[in-house]
Amino acid sequence: MTQYEVYATRWDDRHIVEELIPARNLQFSMSLNGHGEASFTATVESGRSFWRPSIAPIVSGVLITRDDVPVWDGWVVDEDEQDERSFTFRCAEWGAFFERIPAQPQTYNGWYVQNIIRDLITRATAIPGQSPLVDVGPAVTKGATTSYQVNAWDDITVERAFTELAGGEGAPEWYIGAGGTLENPIRQLVMGTPLGNRGPQAVLEWVEDTLPPDPVYGPPTVTLLGNLFPVGTAVPALSRRGGNLLAKKRHRGSGNSATQVIGIGSGDQALQLRRTAVSDRLLKAGWPRLTTTQSYTDIEASDELQRRINADLAATAGVTTGFSLVSMDGDPDWTQVPRGSDVQIILDTDVYGGDRPVGGPDGFTSRLLNLTVSVADDGPAQVQWDTATVLEVV
Repeated sequence: MTQYEVYATRWDDRHIVEELIPARNLQFSMSLNGHGEASFTATVESGRSFWRPSIAPIVSGVLITRDDVPVWDGWVVDEDEQDERSFTFRCAEWGAFFERIPAQPQTYNGWYVQNIIRDLITRATAIPGQSPLVDVGPAVTKGATTSYQVNAWDDITVERAFTELAGGEGAPEWYIGAGGTLENPIRQLVMGTPLGNRGPQAVLEWVEDTLPPDPVYGPPTVTLLGNLFPVGTAVPALSRRGGNLLAKKRHRGSGNSATQVIGIGSGDQALQLRRTAVSDRLLKAGWPRLTTTQSYTDIEASDELQRRINADLAATAGVTTGFSLVSMDGDPDWTQVPRGSDVQIILDTDVYGGDRPVGGPDGFTSRLLNLTVSVADDGPAQVQWDTATVLEVV
């Protein structure tokens, strides 16, 4: 059986500072363009829990391995006492560290966006007491370019700055994840335009009509951290005849849908910079003209403002659709599917009122936006796949 283990590190030392932490109810998530989370519970045994002094909020990190390979690395942010001798710890990937680090003043004229993000982190971590030892990787020589300025009087953190920079059309996707080996783990900034592998990297199949399975050790439950479309579903079987999914859930919403985006840049009244992006495709298909306004008052260049609202329109021009799909660990192997990769989804059901399987015999392709692993204390782990939003014209 696949073995997951939890080790303590320090915020300023990537290496293991204490051997195994007896983690129970372990769950961890990995997000694209965000910070994954992890949580676990550990019990302090009287006189024998030498790990206890090695883990505390702010000063400690946590490294999670899968068969001795680092798969998750993060910062301990919360601790709660559950009973007399048990504690629950909550952690966030190292990108969350930069939510509390101010960006250093600097002017970037025509820089590659990826290099600006690297430089923001490098300048901030050069100040004593502000470096969690994140490897930013080498500079790039291609990709989207922009101009960006951090003034001495700006109240802006590094995390907010690189989140803003990654929000425009053609901008890089990012996360700070785990790499390296057990002996030499690495906290790695990963960027790309886009990230992940194109072409389906895994097949996720749901078959609705199945025979009752043989009894197993009681019905397992899925209670995962997926923060987009949580499943929270009782799973009736450990396998399904003809498919590898245990549970599925779809969400569609129109709260953020738009067919026109107006961007407001710098300036006042008649001198105010304004640009508009319109989805002619949806308007021709019979959609109403639904308008949202985005304020980017720090942007002075019209092409940069247009780039931002083009990205805003691309993310809202349609019905936002997402799936949460639950499989067993290893079927498929989630470690071979990087964040942002395409997955092939085959849903053999008629509950959505369309083709069966949904999208035709081969299903449809979507992007992996968030992945959550729930490690059972006694039994195999379960994996929740949250696919990227799919913008549908209906």
